[in-house]
Amino acid sequence: MKKLLLLCSFCFAFMATKAQNLNCGNFCILGITVDSTTHEMNVTIYNGDTLQVNYPVVQVVNATGDTVGNIDGQFYLFAQLAGDTVVHTIPTTINSAAGFTGLVYLSNGGDTTAACMFSYPMTCTVGIHELYAANRINVYPNPATDNITVDIEKLNNKEAVIAIYDMTGNMIRSYTTASNQLTINRDGLKSGMYFISVTADNKRYTNKLIIQ
Repeated sequence: MKKLLLLCSFCFAFMATKAQNLNCGNFCILGITVDSTTHEMNVTIYNGDTLQVNYPVVQVVNATGDTVGNIDGQFYLFAQLAGDTVVHTIPTTINSAAGFTGLVYLSNGGDTTAACMFSYPMTCTVGIHELYAANRINVYPNPATDNITVDIEKLNNKEAVIAIYDMTGNMIRSYTTASNQLTINRDGLKSGMYFISVTADNKRYTNKLIIQ
């Protein structure tokens, strides 16, 4: 897979391929960061399509053709909904994403024969005005042991809905606020991985939340 992807990169250096079930031109890779302490890569993807991606598999390949993100091709999220901006957290073999260039692959249910391929960094060709870029959302501490704080810049007194989902996609908590900051008490949430979703002005941002 590694060297084959390198050969393909020259054909698609500045565009996304269109794959079955996914309108690849409606997606955008907004950013890639690496946490060297946990050996995890955070790939932020905007879904500007009208369809959701079921069990999305995200893989990252560097400029020399080596798979450096999610080598095993596993999914870590039940779905990326239409209009959703998601931080996909995947295992990585690199310690920094500073100056990173390469390819990002997104497939629906792990179907690699119908994967979207994006060059990174990329310039989005769709009109993207989404919550992540405009408002800068911070969720901390993460991992959390007690209280979780959600900061939303530039909310301007508009209502935001903050929800917590379990690994199966069931919503277990929901809050509505017009404040730029909300503190959530753990209140019996079991240790494990959750997803925290922030929705405002019909735009949504989702990130992984770890409860210890």
